Amino acid sequence: MSVTRIIVADSSRARFFTLTSRIEPMLELDGLTHAEGRMRGQDEVTDRQGGIAGGHGEGDHTFEAPTDIKHHEAEVFARQIADKLEQGRVNHDYDKLILVAPPAFLGALRQALNDHIQNLVTHSLDKNLVTADESAIREHIL
Repeated sequence: MSVTRIIVADSSRARFFTLTSRIEPMLELDGLTHAEGRMRGQDEVTDRQGGIAGGHGEGDHTFEAPTDIKHHEAEVFARQIADKLEQGRVNHDYDKLILVAPPAFLGALRQALNDHIQNLVTHSLDKNLVTADESAIREHIL
């Protein structure tokens, strides 16, 4: 019997489902949360450095752009999801994979997946359904 794993995620939450039949409901497994992915712009702390070197406006002008913490945290969370998917792949928990996430996070998630997992992806949907119920998610992917 073929088992499909469905990942519905955004930058702060991931839900894992198993689908064994087109007629049976999906079974929701343990999920992951990443509180850092919920940060707002004013909550971010940067490591910005910069200034003007030299005296009286002469000399080197150096400036380093602020770190995009939200983007970094999305990448960190995408790697956590990828690690969990790799554990499932090694344990033969699923044969196929469907990814559902908002466009920006879907890109981060795809980049975090190794080649073995990417080969199992049969479908991806760039939509934020992380708070949707099982039947609404099912409607979008089947």
